[in-house]
Amino acid sequence: MRLPHFRDLDAASRDALEAARVAAAPSPIYAVGGYVRDLLLGQGNVDIDLVVEGDAIAVAKRLAHSLKAVVAPHPRFGTAHLRLPEGRTLDLATARSEQYPHAAALPEVQPAPLLADLLRRDFSINAMAARIDHHRFGPLIDPLGGLRDLECGRIRVLHERSFIDDPTRLFRTARFEGRYRFVIARSSLGLMKAAVQGGAIRNLAGLRIFRELHLIAKEPSAPRIIRRLRNLGVLTAIHPKCTLPAAALGLLDRVWQILARAPSMPSLEGAAGGEALLLGTLYLLHPKTVVAVLKRLTPPHRVAEKLATDYTACRHVVRKLTRAVDLRQSRIARLLDPLSPEARIVLLAWLVKGPSREAVSKYLTTSWSIVPLLKGGDLHRLGLKPGPIYRRALAALRTAKLDGRLPTKEDEASFVLHRFVRGRLQH
Repeated sequence: MRLPHFRDLDAASRDALEAARVAAAPSPIYAVGGYVRDLLLGQGNVDIDLVVEGDAIAVAKRLAHSLKAVVAPHPRFGTAHLRLPEGRTLDLATARSEQYPHAAALPEVQPAPLLADLLRRDFSINAMAARIDHHRFGPLIDPLGGLRDLECGRIRVLHERSFIDDPTRLFRTARFEGRYRFVIARSSLGLMKAAVQGGAIRNLAGLRIFRELHLIAKEPSAPRIIRRLRNLGVLTAIHPKCTLPAAALGLLDRVWQILARAPSMPSLEGAAGGEALLLGTLYLLHPKTVVAVLKRLTPPHRVAEKLATDYTACRHVVRKLTRAVDLRQSRIARLLDPLSPEARIVLLAWLVKGPSREAVSKYLTTSWSIVPLLKGGDLHRLGLKPGPIYRRALAALRTAKLDGRLPTKEDEASFVLHRFVRGRLQH
């Protein structure tokens, strides 16, 4: 494994790195962390992580001017986040050491040399750096054996108190294990289990847990990662009743399979994979447990409200379909149209087989696009005055078409004349 030459990077990355070197001069500036890890793995990473042995916020402001970027400084930690015009991001930090005043607290930081900055990090594979020299990366700086662990496919924490000081690392370890198909070092796995059993997660703010779960839900290997967290007892440490039976794990696998097909299913357009996975994780929990879990996680109000609404609506539709005798496409439409794309995905994943599954699948793949051929102008020409009756007429037309009636425009016109025009005249 080796770091690429600048000429092997995309033009936007080359320009950003060279501009950062100029903005930091004469202070040394380094590529670090996940950016270096992914470059060594040969994986593209459009988000750049940099550390400067100097005032990172001052450097970030100069860099933002030259790159026409939007900068968000965070003085408490000596960091700045830049959003570049192409949609990529650049994070710049002052090299620092950290101290945790108590378990799961946010760290107290102070400026320090690069070596101290690498020593404070979570995993050896994230504790490598390379100085940005003129149009190239300098030699790899690897004081903690990160390259060796990367070559072996191993995740290893750097300190015995790592998971106690920052329990979010429990989630991050599982996330990296699933993403890269790495193994967790035996010593690190033992520290994880001890931290969970010792109650480290109790001290962690709910929103920090939610953010980690949301990141996990966006991973291609999300079901595998959630399974690992469940087996380690992390989920029940969040809430004692947050147990996932085997059926829930199977549901998550099917949710992810449907998400993989979603781009070819316009009825699922706009579905957020992360929210669908989180909804699938909650789906088999008792309603009171869902309320308690959301209260513990304290996600943003909009997200909490949507998850709760989708959970209730999805389970309601499943109950209706389980008892259903009438599986006409018009009835499926009435049940599914109010659902969010995420709830539709979980619903389809839950219905493994049987007539209900076939009816739902047919609606989401083909029938959802069936609409009347007649438009408002046609209704006006048939004698209907504009008003709420248009909505009722078009809804009735769609119901009839979903059930295989009214194949032509003439059939639709006859239907409207009989049901809405002549009927009104008779009354």
